[in-house]
Amino acid sequence: MSAASPRSGSLPVVRPTSVPSPRSALQDRPGAQIRPRRTPGPRSTPALEVRPEPQPAPRPRPTTRTRAARVRRAAPTRGARAVVWLAAHLLIGVVPLALCSTQLMPGRGFVVNLSIALGFVALSVLGLQFALAARLSRATAPFGIDAVLRYHRQISFLAVAAALGHPVLLFLTADRYRALLDVVHAPLRAQLAWASVGALVVLMVTSIWRRALRLSYAVWHVLHSALGVLIVLAALGHAFLVNYYFSEPWVRLVWALYAAAFLWLAVWVRLVKPLRLWRRPWRVAELWPEPGGSVTVGVEPAYRHGGHGFSFQAGQFAWILSGRTPFTLTYHPFSMSSSAVSSRVEFTIKRVGQFTSSVRELKVGDTVYVDGPHGSFTLQRHPGLGYVFLGTGAGVTPFLSMLATMADQGDQRPCWLFLGNAHEGQITGIRQLARLQGRLNLTVVHVISRPGESWTGERGRIDHALLDRYLPEHWRALQYFLCAREEVVDALEQTLLGLDVPAERIHSERFGMV
Repeated sequence: MSAASPRSGSLPVVRPTSVPSPRSALQDRPGAQIRPRRTPGPRSTPALEVRPEPQPAPRPRPTTRTRAARVRRAAPTRGARAVVWLAAHLLIGVVPLALCSTQLMPGRGFVVNLSIALGFVALSVLGLQFALAARLSRATAPFGIDAVLRYHRQISFLAVAAALGHPVLLFLTADRYRALLDVVHAPLRAQLAWASVGALVVLMVTSIWRRALRLSYAVWHVLHSALGVLIVLAALGHAFLVNYYFSEPWVRLVWALYAAAFLWLAVWVRLVKPLRLWRRPWRVAELWPEPGGSVTVGVEPAYRHGGHGFSFQAGQFAWILSGRTPFTLTYHPFSMSSSAVSSRVEFTIKRVGQFTSSVRELKVGDTVYVDGPHGSFTLQRHPGLGYVFLGTGAGVTPFLSMLATMADQGDQRPCWLFLGNAHEGQITGIRQLARLQGRLNLTVVHVISRPGESWTGERGRIDHALLDRYLPEHWRALQYFLCAREEVVDALEQTLLGLDVPAERIHSERFGMV
């Protein structure tokens, strides 16, 4: 159902045919209204009436101060901020390589110099990983935390290749380098290098095969953080002890600044940010059991946080910690499921792991800490004539927030929600969806992969044929939001591309990316 234009029913404006108007194109649009421009005066008259224009009185020449006061600086666009952050990331990554090039000696051979260059690239990229994992809102906002985390994972492969290539190339050149394979009798600088490389290998293995190794998220998170610090500190110690490429004082100064910055990021994540959260605790206000082992947790500030309100955009998420203190190594990210204009923040959490299972042990009045909001998976960033939401299981939570916000704002743009679950009795968010049905122009399609005999709805999975049956004729003009596990999102993206949906209209958020 299309909404009527607020300008419909107006009379057209007659203009001289000999004078082309830049607004004439609007007259061909149905429901458009063109109002005659009016000039100020005691009685407003149409702009077509010719009146003598009074000559302005001479004004004094503005001073430098008044001219400067008139300058209004426009806020940088999201694209401009993204370019700035990318340029800064690239600059920080290549500066060590430029410093290394000033100390290269042709007599050492190309392979040795290439090996040294790879070592510096690995060190700078690994240090920058602290910045990517620090959850700095200003840095992640132009891209979205989902894209930042994917980049964090992908750039790690470059760091590993460079870090492993550094010693391998040295071992291929001379016997004196191969002697460093004797880790026990090797000098301290070589032992630190081996410690850094070994920790890096362990970090990659436990990250890629975490589920196969049956590591819980909490154990993996602690291990990941500790190994990351060990990798960078050992690599810095190795570089400083080699000293060949650090002979110039200004080079040592630059690397000392790098080390200080990396250390500060670690202090920020583990000390400064928890202190700020400790000053702004939250309390559990309400708890609602949901179908499928889920629970909705309503939280509110324990007290007015010094006048600092908490606001978020529908679709964003926050890291949550329950307990008496925020000084812990493990936080858990969850999407807000409540309306962005509501006075209370809600999280609908499905029991899938150790922490999510412990959420059911929360009681009203318990203290929790909320680090957020984060993410750019929002309607504000991707406005459209209508929206299609595709998710499975707990992936419905950001869509619940988006739909509730649209309902509270009286937004009647058409929406389609395709929600996949294994059983009809385990549909997360079905209570919230029932309350929204009468307030939105919303079509909900439940797709059950293993339904019971009494189920009469859609069966199987969300695929090309299903979407083709329900989507309108103008499906290419809609905005598509996807939220599910990584492999499900990848499959849904390919399905939408197969329907000729423009790639720029497909927006996804993956959970369980580790």
